[in-house]
Amino acid sequence: MRGETYQNTTLPNLYEMLNDCSIDRVMAIDDQWCVIAWNKTAVLVTGIDKTHIIGKPLLNVFPELQKDKEMIDAIQFAMKGNKSFLPARAGLLNRQSYENHFIPLTDEDGQVKGVMNIMHDVAHREKAEKKLQELNEALEQKYRQLETATTEMATFTYISSNEIKEPLRHVYTAFELLVKSEGKSLSNGGKANIRRIQASLNRMNLLLDDIWALSHINSFQQVRNTVDLNDIFRETLIKLSNKITEKEAIVTADNLGVVPGYKDMLQTLFVNIIDNGLKFQKPDNPPQVQVTSHLLQPNELPGSFQIKEPMVLLTFTDNGIGFDPAYADRVFIMFEKLHSSSHYSGSGMGLTIAKKIVEAHDGFIQATAHPGKGATIQCYLPVE
Repeated sequence: MRGETYQNTTLPNLYEMLNDCSIDRVMAIDDQWCVIAWNKTAVLVTGIDKTHIIGKPLLNVFPELQKDKEMIDAIQFAMKGNKSFLPARAGLLNRQSYENHFIPLTDEDGQVKGVMNIMHDVAHREKAEKKLQELNEALEQKYRQLETATTEMATFTYISSNEIKEPLRHVYTAFELLVKSEGKSLSNGGKANIRRIQASLNRMNLLLDDIWALSHINSFQQVRNTVDLNDIFRETLIKLSNKITEKEAIVTADNLGVVPGYKDMLQTLFVNIIDNGLKFQKPDNPPQVQVTSHLLQPNELPGSFQIKEPMVLLTFTDNGIGFDPAYADRVFIMFEKLHSSSHYSGSGMGLTIAKKIVEAHDGFIQATAHPGKGATIQCYLPVE
């Protein structure tokens, strides 16, 4: 008897309680389109109490529904035993947006006895989507402005560097002609001063080239391709052949494999790092530079990287003068020089550019060294 009471009385009450707990509007009609369920959310939204709607024909309570073909079609479709759905649209009683779900109610024999309509308020979601769209549009506008500014800066840097380099060439040539034409009347000190001026002009020329290269990296917009690092290494040997021959250097590499990247940038990376290994040497010490490549799995990468994909580790090792390991991060700072510029030529931007190139490939770069024991530059590059 108690079980029968629970089944016949308590269970329907439980269903009604569950419906009333829903934040969605829940309504049900029988196969005659009379309302048989109307939860508390429906009461709050419409202002129509259960006692005024239960048992009444739906279209009598909401005659405007007869003009809503989509809603009528969806109910009729559900009456045939099919679930149906109407995407978000304005409700009949207010302009809030609702999603409508229509679920057929069947008996034990599978016969449709009615339809449940669940109306889900999506106004908050639409507000969030609208806000997100506004933020995306603002971000896109900022990106376009940044893109324009970057392009303008690159153009300005290129034009400026070329405009400055032209008079530098004229000044250098003028001093060269002066030494040739007036060399006999110039003192040795005067000639030495002119050579120092020419050396400074050459350094300024290198500096302008590196400034242009750095700005070009920041505005680079090509698609990454598969790059054979062995080809890059061979091209680097050709570019540095005069210096390698002059210093009697030995530059070797393992099979370096391939990476996705920008060929011109990777060429500059190799040239700058290997050139550093040739440059910062002890007197009468033939330079030796070795390049190796290893594929590292995520668990083999330094923990600070927090990378979940494998990476290629390119290692450039030289036998040069090295540097204090306390300054390992400073070698990548623009114009930072750990050694006297009077002994070692250059702009002080080689490793700065190398760092920018590695970062443009979504990679990382590190330097380790000890005074008098050479230096090691490690470049971590993604393989995908």
